[in-house]
Amino acid sequence: MEYVHEERLDRLRGMLVGLSVGDAMGAPVEFLSPAMFEPVHGFREGGPHYLPAGYWTDDTSLALCTAVSLIQKNGHDSLDQMIRYSRWYREGFASSTGMAFGIGEQTRRAIELFEDHGLIYGELWQTMLQNPYGAGNGAIMRLAPVLIHYHHDSELAVRYASDNAFLTHPDSRCVETNQVFAQLILNVLNSPPGFDKSSLLSFDSLITLSIELGDELMAVLNGSFRYKNAEQLNTGGQVVNTLEAVLWAFYHASSFEEGLLALVNLGGDSDTLGAVYGQLAGAYWGYNAIPYEWRAGLFAEPVIRHLADCLCGYSSPQNVQLPDWLV
Repeated sequence: MEYVHEERLDRLRGMLVGLSVGDAMGAPVEFLSPAMFEPVHGFREGGPHYLPAGYWTDDTSLALCTAVSLIQKNGHDSLDQMIRYSRWYREGFASSTGMAFGIGEQTRRAIELFEDHGLIYGELWQTMLQNPYGAGNGAIMRLAPVLIHYHHDSELAVRYASDNAFLTHPDSRCVETNQVFAQLILNVLNSPPGFDKSSLLSFDSLITLSIELGDELMAVLNGSFRYKNAEQLNTGGQVVNTLEAVLWAFYHASSFEEGLLALVNLGGDSDTLGAVYGQLAGAYWGYNAIPYEWRAGLFAEPVIRHLADCLCGYSSPQNVQLPDWLV
């Protein structure tokens, strides 16, 4: 086991639990416009998947697949991750209900290609998964486990954030946005508590990235989220739009709770918006800043929290009794 400072451990736990809380908060109003539902103030049942209150969707399931793979393999293992994604898709591994639901089209195509051909690296995999609508948010939603595991090494964290995205979403916009989001979260983790958010979210904070960013992503990093109102945000599933909406909510919020409720009440792809926000806000405000009733009402919260502890080396996997649906 490794020594992890208490304050950093709180943030690392906040990233994974925050992801799941955001997912579960947004799930009941997914695909709806704000005029179609009563404002969200806490967990509720329902939504397109008819979930009990506090249950999460594919976003958390795939993040947990990633987490267990990183723990069992002691690092990023593309083949093992794809096997676990396939197990989720076919068997309900790591699902809150025992079955897969909510799978995105791009993720489904990647898993089925993997099942048919095995894992193919490089340009051929990118060509096989090429899709004009392939720049979705299905990889950024599961990123937290990678960053928790490699929190001590920014270079490796950003590298494996890219590799993790490439498994299912090799579109350059997805890979770049995952790299950017990884660096933003690392900036947060490495900053003092309460550090000015404007400095953390600026383009200048990304000087360690040696990649050329697309125009859409550059517009976000140049501050588009600072000046837009809720009606100007696009809450669909495109990854750059998701990042912009998440940064908007985070930038304007004074607490984890305030930003998450503002975001999921926009509707649209609300579960993934919540999951992506929860990673960043959890890293900034920490686990203990997530309202207690949300943590207490989250399905399998102790398991998710202990996985975060294992990912960062604070706890040994042998000390965590995993439920049958995660073995």
